[in-house]
Amino acid sequence: MRIADVAMTGEWEKELARIERGELSADTFRKEIEAYTREITSELLSCDKLFGSRDSGCACPKCGTGRMRFYGKVVRCDNTECGLPVFRLKAGRTLSDDEIKDLLTEGHTKLLKGFKSKQGKSFDAVVAFDGEYNTTFVFPEAKKGKKFSGRKK
Repeated sequence: MRIADVAMTGEWEKELARIERGELSADTFRKEIEAYTREITSELLSCDKLFGSRDSGCACPKCGTGRMRFYGKVVRCDNTECGLPVFRLKAGRTLSDDEIKDLLTEGHTKLLKGFKSKQGKSFDAVVAFDGEYNTTFVFPEAKKGKKFSGRKK
């Protein structure tokens, strides 16, 4: 495991210098960092001494072959080639086991209350997977009725 390795940090600095000189694309470097992050996360989560896990009872919605396992703040596919992570904490609200199971089996939760925006405002939303199995919020349609027409005169 190369996490917190001084040599690795030096390699990244060299790569950044190559980007500055136009010898390497920023997109290539970003993809390398993303692959490294997935690898290191998988290694850390698979360490039973650090994180105990339990089966969610759900197949992985992305690969279909792995099983989704609960690891405290994250649920992750046990197929090392997939490793789909689903983080429980969304906008200041922690998803329950049942809400996670709905997301994994249905592709979305029911309408959930109690999320907080970056501005601190509460909102309700459905948590769903997008086409790449990233989680996203789906907001309910506004209720039909009177529309705001501007200031009262």
